[in-house]
Amino acid sequence: MYQIVLTENKKKIKVLYTYNREYDATYRFERIKNKKVHLPKKNVYKNKILTEVKYEVILLKEREEDDVGISLRDDYGRLLKKFKDDPKWVVLNALEYQIEEQFNVTGANRKLHALEILNNVLLPNISNKNPKQVVILNNKVIIEGINLNMVTCKNISEARRLYNKLRVHCFEQKIDTIIFFGTVPKKNKRFWYKKINALTGVSHNRLYRTSSR
Repeated sequence: MYQIVLTENKKKIKVLYTYNREYDATYRFERIKNKKVHLPKKNVYKNKILTEVKYEVILLKEREEDDVGISLRDDYGRLLKKFKDDPKWVVLNALEYQIEEQFNVTGANRKLHALEILNNVLLPNISNKNPKQVVILNNKVIIEGINLNMVTCKNISEARRLYNKLRVHCFEQKIDTIIFFGTVPKKNKRFWYKKINALTGVSHNRLYRTSSR
């Protein structure tokens, strides 16, 4: 029996796949290794505190007599005994893993990741007659053309990270019908609060926030 498990900050959180054959397990593990992520998750809220996270996937084999696996260490180089001394499983391989960050977007019925925002919100229906502008307002990225969409991020730093991802794509693709204006100056924020509230119904209280929690 083989398992591929997901860990967060060196703690096992989920079994992703279970296989009976080593070939199937190692094939899936190689597929995971080549997975492309556009904007990886870096932080999550734990007890209402934004905490940095690192993910790994680990390939495990059900332990048999004389099995010897690889050693896993924490960020300080210390052996992770819970994996080394596990009586049931032996570690065959491990690698860093990335998960797509997801965002709340006004008008969408589910959270979207960066590529979906790019393809479904930013890029559709752009032309010289319908340019778009993108700004950062607190922890939000505002995309405005004929319609206005607000993307809510965990904090201001995350908003900048998403903004720069969209900006770099447009620069590399030579898209000049989308203009990036950076962070809204303090003197202009009230104008944007009123506009967003009128167009989307988002409350002023939510718009004033600089973090999602």
